[in-house]
Amino acid sequence: MASSWKELTVVHVLLFISFLLSGLFINCIQLLLFILLVRGAGNRRLFRSINYYLVYAIYAQLLFLADWWSGSTVSYYCDKETLESLGQEHAVILMNHHYELDWLLGWMVGDRASVLGNCRVYVKKMLKYVPILGWAWGLSDTIFLERNWEKDQAILKRGLEKIQDYPDPVWVLLFPEGTRYTKEKYLAGKEFSESRGLPVLKHCLVPRSKGWSFTVANLESKSIPWVYDVTLFCEETPPPTLTSVLLGQAAKAHMYIRRFKLEEIPKDEEGSAAWLQSLFITKDALLEKFKSTGSFDGVEGCPVHPATVLPRRQFSLLVAVTVNLAVLYPLCKLILSSGPWGLAFTAVGFAVATAGIKYFLGLTQVAHGTSYGKKK
Repeated sequence: MASSWKELTVVHVLLFISFLLSGLFINCIQLLLFILLVRGAGNRRLFRSINYYLVYAIYAQLLFLADWWSGSTVSYYCDKETLESLGQEHAVILMNHHYELDWLLGWMVGDRASVLGNCRVYVKKMLKYVPILGWAWGLSDTIFLERNWEKDQAILKRGLEKIQDYPDPVWVLLFPEGTRYTKEKYLAGKEFSESRGLPVLKHCLVPRSKGWSFTVANLESKSIPWVYDVTLFCEETPPPTLTSVLLGQAAKAHMYIRRFKLEEIPKDEEGSAAWLQSLFITKDALLEKFKSTGSFDGVEGCPVHPATVLPRRQFSLLVAVTVNLAVLYPLCKLILSSGPWGLAFTAVGFAVATAGIKYFLGLTQVAHGTSYGKKK
């Protein structure tokens, strides 16, 4: 049975209030430091180094829900060299975009590789205006796309130049399908593939090569030497959703990871598009194999690797406990000493927080995705 946000309790509301207040406070610190260090002193690199920890302080509170609250797990399937290389250098991450929880599962991997505060992503521009996460991204060189190629080319070029200037390893996460998987979008893509004589995928949408080709053409291998292809499969029970995680239900994810040298990927538009198409044919075969057998083994060109589960790190737990104590203890003390007015304020605050939880959960849901990729 699918989990519902209506099952959330007072504890969940308190956690959200703590996340909201602390997140807004961190946004203010980010803005102040940006004005002082970037606009005032012209020292963008120093700002980025400090901002890593501010971004992590926001991410860690959500990561806590996956790692400690629900006990979710990610199993890695890759060779030892690839596993040990994660987080050592700048990299582009290519991943299928099928689950409401795929972003948080990616954060779990980023945290174990010690790069979570420097994980960047291509996202739609509307998310820039979402409090806390969107505002933090807006001050952190996240690339916001307008879905208008004439404008997005310039946005991508500026964004990639900034990311390649980072002093510490950065991950740039791309979802080449452009939007989350739905049945309607899949059927539209299937019809498109058949009309163009392209291979018809069973589990993935048609990868959109234009943004990928532009990215490859504007990256220097000396700055970003690696591309990691991550094929993500989530077990269906419990549902891999943020609501399930909030309710303490552990998501179980499996990732088959392949590593490619950027310098060996074609930079011309036709060549890079063909490379991406081939990548998704293999990715689709991996998903089909795991769905039918519970294993990635047996896909041509993909060696067999045993599952590896890396231990969760203590930092997200430490941040979550510290932030919640720092926010909720004085807040509860203030409310209890405020008499009837304090109780009235609390009731209003809980109502607003409940609506806020529903809003944030809605942002992660597949059913609330954009129309990008639908048949027109």
